[in-house]
Amino acid sequence: MSERRLFWTCFVALVAVLPLAIVVHAWDSLREMPLFSGKRDIIVESGVVQPYAGGQWKLADLKRLPGPSNDARVVLAEFESEPKDLAMLAESACRVRLVDAEGRRFEPLMLTEPIVREMYPEVADRPRCSSLAFANAGNGGTVRMAESFMVPAKASDLSLVVEVLGAGDGALVFKWKRG
Repeated sequence: MSERRLFWTCFVALVAVLPLAIVVHAWDSLREMPLFSGKRDIIVESGVVQPYAGGQWKLADLKRLPGPSNDARVVLAEFESEPKDLAMLAESACRVRLVDAEGRRFEPLMLTEPIVREMYPEVADRPRCSSLAFANAGNGGTVRMAESFMVPAKASDLSLVVEVLGAGDGALVFKWKRG
């Protein structure tokens, strides 16, 4: 195969594959849009208990902690659920993220930040939102969970989004108002 033919073959492949890669990468965001999913998010004010996905959910607290730099902050989200349908919660995946006023999404950190362990050691060892958090819970018991996030220092109007996959409704969106 000549160099010229190889060049044009690769160029045509690039033109075909690049848009496909963009669509595949953006698919999760498109799938979550209410227009495509048919689900509506449930907006909940802070401190209010909301029935959702087999449990009674509540945002207990959202704390801003110092970050590793002046441009970043660690946000500690404490929330809880009183399971009513343990089978559903123990078998479903739970997804948590933080959203700011600009619509930016922040995924939870994989490991608990040292500042969380230092300032709130009792919270640092709480389970994360997952089926494992509900595996040992009894009916009527409250499961207290915590997640930590790294956000820009200027992020404002934070909302905690909790989504249990398989729930009939959309996600819970806890709007945080500082007291």
